[in-house]
Amino acid sequence: MTRQQFSRHLSAIDAAIGTVLAAPGDAGRMLRLSVSEEFWDADPADERAAAEEFEAEREELDGVLSLRWGPPEVLDLTPHLERSAMGLPVWPPLADLSALTTTAHVWTVGECRVATGVGRAADLQPYELVAAVWPDGGEGPPLPRQGGHSSANAAARSRPYSSARVVGFQ
Repeated sequence: MTRQQFSRHLSAIDAAIGTVLAAPGDAGRMLRLSVSEEFWDADPADERAAAEEFEAEREELDGVLSLRWGPPEVLDLTPHLERSAMGLPVWPPLADLSALTTTAHVWTVGECRVATGVGRAADLQPYELVAAVWPDGGEGPPLPRQGGHSSANAAARSRPYSSARVVGFQ
């Protein structure tokens, strides 16, 4: 993808987040921003390259969002994944987000929270760049601690994603 194509792609993603931010719904929304190919017969080097590309795209997106809202906090999603695995309720869209990655970058925007993440549901599955938006009605998950929080294990397990277009909304 050329730099100009990437800039247009980033603009489309930013616009999609803004649209959902204007009307996040009662439980919030998760946006699938980019999705890679599956890796059933892929060369491991191609898989690593895709992971690096998706992480780079998320870093670019985080940079755009940080210019607008300041630096993000880091939210450890491991407790949400553990609750989900035990059959306990998990605040949407964090159930979907925690199924892809162990950490998310989160901003508080007015009465809402915006999170970005990159990961994949399982080995050989496609990488995804996602964003989640949910209202902060007081009954949702706690905000990340001031200054961010992430264990070394959670950061090491985080998996990246990248893609060429806004895929759609969930």
